[in-house]
Amino acid sequence: MPKLTRTGYEIGSSEAGAIIMGATAFQTRHEVLEAHKLAKAGVETLEQPYKWAFERGNHLEPAIAGMVESRINRMCEKPCEMWEPTEPFQKPRAAASIDRILKLADPITLVNGDGEEVTMSGTGVCEIKSDRYHHGRPKPEWTYQVLHQMYCADINWGIIGCFDQDFKLHLYPVERSTHRIDMMKDKYAEFWDLVDNDGEYPPDRDPDDVIAVCWPEGWDTNADIPGMANDYVEKSAEVALARAKVREVEREREDIKNELVDKMYDAGIKVVDANGYRIKSEFVRKPKKKMVETEDYTETLKFSVKELNNESKRNKKTCKLWTSKSDRI
Repeated sequence: MPKLTRTGYEIGSSEAGAIIMGATAFQTRHEVLEAHKLAKAGVETLEQPYKWAFERGNHLEPAIAGMVESRINRMCEKPCEMWEPTEPFQKPRAAASIDRILKLADPITLVNGDGEEVTMSGTGVCEIKSDRYHHGRPKPEWTYQVLHQMYCADINWGIIGCFDQDFKLHLYPVERSTHRIDMMKDKYAEFWDLVDNDGEYPPDRDPDDVIAVCWPEGWDTNADIPGMANDYVEKSAEVALARAKVREVEREREDIKNELVDKMYDAGIKVVDANGYRIKSEFVRKPKKKMVETEDYTETLKFSVKELNNESKRNKKTCKLWTSKSDRI
């Protein structure tokens, strides 16, 4: 939904992940801090980065919300109520523009990103996502976004409805966590202290602190992500070198083939056996198809390489390894 919160005065739910984790795919805490400082000083900022992604989400949101409602209604005896709030939900210096509010007539149970069942009833929030690179679980910043909404709206559960790159809908429940919300409020207090006193975040954060804060329970926090990223880059370089070598060998093979075809043609040879393979090279003449008879013709090269073995000889069959045809006038 459109942004209803006021930069410079309130932290919005889409900023929660960056402030708590340090960075998301779209922004860092340093960028959020700078935006609030400028807004508080009355300075207009440039157009929002990644605007295309937000525009895509706004256009898809009504359709995805309808899919979420239909999915939930199939789980209930009585239909749920869903509506789009027109005003933000507010706490001191924090506000949330919530995509949809859900009111369930019957309890429902969904499986969260950690594979645990969560039962929900009554009223909750619904965050709509369209994700081009979805990997089967909600992103950590989404969880903090929904927790921020729960905090601002005094609600105990939420659902993330994600429409992925394969046109599949995923529903992820989020339970209210007093521990996380308390930690969130501490981070917000630190953020506003920096805004009010023109302070800055340290340039870097301790990696263990980042992991402890940003990864939800159940995530593999021992994964050596930088190490795996380096391994991937190294293997990519090896692949690039191998492909270059293959292209070089293919060019050499093509040069040898062209010379072989010419020599066999000059010698009047159509078949030659070498190292267990039979190579055939022959030019076949075909008259050009025209309305009237003509002496013009097309000469087509038929070139093939077939493996020779005892089984193929007994059955008078050969295994075709490689063939090519080319025309010349």
